[in-house]
Amino acid sequence: MKIKGLYVHIPFCSIKCPYCDFTSIVLNNNQVYEKYIDALKKELSLYKDFHFNIETIYFGGGTPSVLPPKLIGDLIEFVYKNFKIKENHEITIEANPNTYRYSQFKEIKSFGVNRLSIGNQTFNKKHLVSLGRNHTPEDTINMVNDAVKAGFENISLDLIYGMENQTLKELEEDLNIYTSLPIKHISAYMLTAYEDTPLGSMVLDNKYKLPDEETTTQMFKLIDNYLESNGFYRYELSNWAKKGFECKHNLFYWTDKYFLGIGVSAWSYVDGERFGNTKNLTEYFDMIGKGKKPTKFREILSEEDKRFEKIMLGLRLKEGVNINLIKNKEILKDLQNEGLGKIKENKFSLTQDGLMLINQIVTRLF
Repeated sequence: MKIKGLYVHIPFCSIKCPYCDFTSIVLNNNQVYEKYIDALKKELSLYKDFHFNIETIYFGGGTPSVLPPKLIGDLIEFVYKNFKIKENHEITIEANPNTYRYSQFKEIKSFGVNRLSIGNQTFNKKHLVSLGRNHTPEDTINMVNDAVKAGFENISLDLIYGMENQTLKELEEDLNIYTSLPIKHISAYMLTAYEDTPLGSMVLDNKYKLPDEETTTQMFKLIDNYLESNGFYRYELSNWAKKGFECKHNLFYWTDKYFLGIGVSAWSYVDGERFGNTKNLTEYFDMIGKGKKPTKFREILSEEDKRFEKIMLGLRLKEGVNINLIKNKEILKDLQNEGLGKIKENKFSLTQDGLMLINQIVTRLF
């Protein structure tokens, strides 16, 4: 049992986006930031009995780039000193377009960060406002150029589609800008109105209207075809990359590898058990201060649970899943005849149409 991935949740943000359902806290306080990094180091120390061979470290949020680079570097140096790290490891930090610039990128790179994930979402000013974002298209372009100037090659941009009144033409204009930039990876997510978010309430009250299923299907196909024709291949339902620039960390989630999550609300998967930390920052500090692991949620997966997850997550991948995981092979033939999937050698994968119905297909398979 070896931990290959380390996820670090940084819950702090400069604003709270109305569609976000992640645990995040609007705060600008360096003293709290320093206290939090210290708590993360203490939490990591509580897991020294685990066997580590770390290949990836991922700083997610929240907005990790609200922290000064030296604090990110402080935690990375702690990991280097106390845990086994594999050569050619990947360290990703998520960043908002109006945060780091050239000097911060130079500093963060000196600590070993070699991959950036930038939360751009769209270059359309109207839709940026509707999403509650506090950056401009120019901010993103300046950030990408500064990162490249600082020596970063592995850069990813987020894209959101399926916004109110968004047209296919606007989406294509976005894709044109994305593919013109010196980036290697694009994550495209359909806007979702999660419960207990301001957007969820707006949709419920008919104050924000999401596009219908036919429109979002057209949008997904446009994204997939456009990016494929511009050198980005889809390796997972929501992710496209130039060859060799797939996100190694996220692939652990989809391929049943063990990973440890630290920080407020972080989840882990180790040896068939999934466990998650408290979502409350005060409680997190209190438990760490008492030398206790801040775990509040636990789930032990049965063999059938594991099979279900391997199929559900594996079908998101371009390569698909091993057909031996699926008991009823006749369903696979039906799905192939319906144009929703294809069987090649010992793998079953979904077509574009199948990916749009992935939840229903998983239900059919079980």
